[in-house]
Amino acid sequence: MSGVLDPADPQALLRRIVGLEKRLRNIQTALAGAQYAHDEGGNRTVASSGSFLDFTGQPIITLAVPESGRVRVSWGFIGYNTAVFTATLRLSVALTGANVSPADFPGACVSGDNSGANNDPVNAPRSASRTKVYGGLAPGSTTFTLKARASSIANSHSIQDAWLLVEPMP
Repeated sequence: MSGVLDPADPQALLRRIVGLEKRLRNIQTALAGAQYAHDEGGNRTVASSGSFLDFTGQPIITLAVPESGRVRVSWGFIGYNTAVFTATLRLSVALTGANVSPADFPGACVSGDNSGANNDPVNAPRSASRTKVYGGLAPGSTTFTLKARASSIANSHSIQDAWLLVEPMP
């Protein structure tokens, strides 16, 4: 990346701004003692209609829960349904280590059916995000793992970009 921007190329300017925003967020996150993980590795298929399961490239963060026992967790994804049937994709966070809590259905972020967007450029991929404050946690090393579940096994969803942010709170 050169230091000089071409005024005739607004896309280069937008890419530079996005890159700077990501760097600024990473710096702000580090200063607050928070940790951020993401997966932009392409399409990750989820085809489970039962439990929340691990998926390739899933974001995982291990963090020391502070004495306050409070942690703010934010997560989200962009994805699409790989068929034209009705299905939704849910992502939730599981805790292990000093604190144990399974990924739960009511606490998940949800993306609805988008009629096979990977085959149809008119139907854009869906996105969803969620922020949840966990209180009453035991201080100590806790691993936060993003897990996924599809509502129907008749088809699957693909996750294109998933992220997880864990912030200790006073």
